Amino acid sequence: MSFKITFIHCADPIIAKTQMFGVNYMPIWAYTLSSYIKSIPDITVELFDNRIEPESDVNESDVFLFTGINQDYSAIVSLHKNLKSRFPTSKYIIGGPICWSFSVAGKINDLDMFDHIVIGDGENSITKITKKLKNNETLEKIIDNKEKFQLSNSIPMDKELLDKTYDRYYGGIIEVSRGCPFLCEFCDIRIQLDNNRAHNKSIDVILKELDYFISKGVNQILFACDNFIGDPKWAEAVCDAIIKWKEEKGNTVSLYTWLTINVGNLDRLLKKLRLAGFDMFFIGVESFGTNQLLETAKIQNVKTTMIETLKTIQSYGFIVVAGLIFGFDSDPDDVVYVTLDGIKESGLISGDPSLLTALPGTPLYKRMKYSKRLRDGKLGLGGFKYRTNIKYLKKEESIIHDFKLFVDEYNKGKYQLDRLTNFYKTIIDRDNFVKVEEANYISVSKLFKIVLKNYMALFSVIKRFTRLFLSFDRIVYITKSIIRTVHYNKKYQINFWPYFKFWLFNWSNSIVKYSNVKPEDYDIGYVGDDFNYEDLVPEEYLSDRDEPIPATKIDSQRKLTVKALSNLKKAN
Repeated sequence: MSFKITFIHCADPIIAKTQMFGVNYMPIWAYTLSSYIKSIPDITVELFDNRIEPESDVNESDVFLFTGINQDYSAIVSLHKNLKSRFPTSKYIIGGPICWSFSVAGKINDLDMFDHIVIGDGENSITKITKKLKNNETLEKIIDNKEKFQLSNSIPMDKELLDKTYDRYYGGIIEVSRGCPFLCEFCDIRIQLDNNRAHNKSIDVILKELDYFISKGVNQILFACDNFIGDPKWAEAVCDAIIKWKEEKGNTVSLYTWLTINVGNLDRLLKKLRLAGFDMFFIGVESFGTNQLLETAKIQNVKTTMIETLKTIQSYGFIVVAGLIFGFDSDPDDVVYVTLDGIKESGLISGDPSLLTALPGTPLYKRMKYSKRLRDGKLGLGGFKYRTNIKYLKKEESIIHDFKLFVDEYNKGKYQLDRLTNFYKTIIDRDNFVKVEEANYISVSKLFKIVLKNYMALFSVIKRFTRLFLSFDRIVYITKSIIRTVHYNKKYQINFWPYFKFWLFNWSNSIVKYSNVKPEDYDIGYVGDDFNYEDLVPEEYLSDRDEPIPATKIDSQRKLTVKALSNLKKAN
């Protein structure tokens, strides 16, 4: 008799609705783990994704396997309760980032409603867990898998499950790498076991998975990783292999990934990335102020001239999706205008700020804990960019004022036209542009097909463009942008329309996310008027080296934090 496992991908509904209008990425974890489970005889698998399907669509299963991230917690609890009432004899397991995060934060008991909780890499344990459940053998409540999975030993994703579900999603996802060599204070990549370096998937497996997606007509593909250039030599080898694969098979592919700003110093790699089919990069810019970057040891960003480096990267034809942060201790009073000027001058056509958030286990979390600046609150990520678990040095009303000021100025038509024009100029003014005939990561036709399948997504699109065109100012500047794009296309013989579409999408996204945000929607805190600025970098923080990386690296990172905040301590 077949033993059935249902993968449950459960995202917070607010985040799901505010990020993209029905443009959802496939939950790669399910396809990955399914490929390992399939080695066991008489196993069937299903996938439920609450971003796409109603809860009533979930069928009975022997095991329901959940995953999620911190901000999905409420949605996970609600769906678990629903399924448990319907299928009381099934087993309920949860794994993924939320388990590791809750464990290091001392909150693992908050997941007690599950029969089993898995901490750590799933590839190492999923087969053993499944066999025990299938054979009705004893399995511990908390399975703490401390062994690091070697991504180089990965096998291809479960194609059978992909065949059933890939067309529900915008494009394909291939996990290619884990880990990052940098030491950013607020990042939880560095504190996971052996994760302060790149762990790379076999290039042969990557090409096999690319082949699969292309065979299905999927050519918009996200390369999931912590930092694609964590190992630049490997990244270049991947590009070389893809370029050769494209030439041999005549394939076109459009790729998007995450990487760090130092790619701007690697001219040869930038050219190869473009030839391989990369269109967009997410880069953690964080701030245009040096002191803010030093404060959180974003050293790779300090070693470059930020605006010029962004221009260099974009000049090859890439779109930079910029991560930006407000709420650093060393933010100046005019941080909003500094950020707006930086975005405009560098020609960024994507990127809006989140509030600084202390992720459990990170050095920033410890610094906030030791200085008594942690608070309960939803993490300021995803759809909750205006909520956080930190008590800021600025008063709540100042944070709210800054955020609202940024959004108001950012969404003005003239500002949007100026940053689009400056983006075009980064390509026009430099002789780096690599012209390629690719799929383009933003495919209007594919977006339209997905939207038509989901009435909520269709409603979101209608709302998005209604709000965009309700303003006479916006209509004027959208018209001007179209005229400018037509002119530049003709004059420079470069197809700027993909960039125009992305710019317009990004602008409309900002309008939808922030147009109805009220002061009472913010969930933030203030340290109080009696805060002792000597506690900005507590001694306990400096002596806490409980991380799986050398103490010398930790000391180097924290010296930067001390240096960046020393003037602030003196001033107060």
